[in-house]
Amino acid sequence: MFWFRKKPVMVPLTMGAKDIHNHLLPGVDDGFKRAEDSLQAIGKMVENGVKEIVFTPHMNPELFVGQTEAHLREVYADFSSRIPAEWGLKTSLAAEYMCIKDFEHRASDPELLTFEDDSVLVEMSYYYRSPNFETALFELVMAGKKPIVAHPERYLYMAECLSDFDRMAEMGCRFQMNYMSLTGAYGPESLKILRYLKDRGYYHFAATDLHTNHQLDKILAINVEKDKPLF
Repeated sequence: MFWFRKKPVMVPLTMGAKDIHNHLLPGVDDGFKRAEDSLQAIGKMVENGVKEIVFTPHMNPELFVGQTEAHLREVYADFSSRIPAEWGLKTSLAAEYMCIKDFEHRASDPELLTFEDDSVLVEMSYYYRSPNFETALFELVMAGKKPIVAHPERYLYMAECLSDFDRMAEMGCRFQMNYMSLTGAYGPESLKILRYLKDRGYYHFAATDLHTNHQLDKILAINVEKDKPLF
């Protein structure tokens, strides 16, 4: 007797009600440049069930020289006032902090753009591991913050040291997955990391990491297994 595995039923991805990582705030980083394009993307996200957006522009002093939290607050105040009230969208401002230079010394800085629960979104370079990453995570925790590691499956070099994620989790870190990672777009090393983190239940969030409307179209075209959780 031959046993055949039933082919899984695939359905369109359902985006979460809250997007905690994106570059929708226009004109401040490598994401959206025009407010009109941001509003177009946000409108489409609302149509697909998103009810809350936390704007998380890059804070990277090496790439965006002179960028300040005060400036981002000003841009956010202006832009958020342009979002139609009838969309019923809740918004707030945080940031995606690159762990470079002496970022760990900012752990207690009251100017840090955090989530409402004092979570802080942090990242490393895609090309090399930040030597102060674990130190920064530790200092944030000691300062009462809650680190969220952005898209760990995109740090391909971590595929060779997966157990280091265990240490981060033990420190109290949570992890955020990019929707696009589900497609294998970032390669086999990324999928290896993705599986490791999913199998151990380390992912707490999935988000768009949205930079363009074209990228949003790709996310909305993703198919996933019916009735199977993302993580």
